[in-house]
Amino acid sequence: MVTVSVIIPNYNRAQVIAETIANMLHQTLPPHQLIVVDDGSTDDSVDVIKSFGDRVTLIQQSNQGPGAARNAGLRIATGEFIQFMDSDDLASLNKLEVQAQALTQHQAD
Repeated sequence: MVTVSVIIPNYNRAQVIAETIANMLHQTLPPHQLIVVDDGSTDDSVDVIKSFGDRVTLIQQSNQGPGAARNAGLRIATGEFIQFMDSDDLASLNKLEVQAQALTQHQAD
């Protein structure tokens, strides 16, 4: 079975990040890793992210922008494929499964 690491940069999105995390955790192909990189939030984002326990890997860094947050997630990602999501993204619940099947079927890198 293929593995997918999901990376979500977050900055002051306490009101929406839980829904995005839950959406990824309920995928028909569950993520191998769900990495949320908090980019120096000053709201309750970190508490919201931590409420998911060990199902989410939290990286905290000073505010450096979404590109740096994505790169921080990439440094620890171990999945065969990487899925970037934004902190307010929602996807169909079969997104990871369908994409992984297509990538595998076409022998994509």
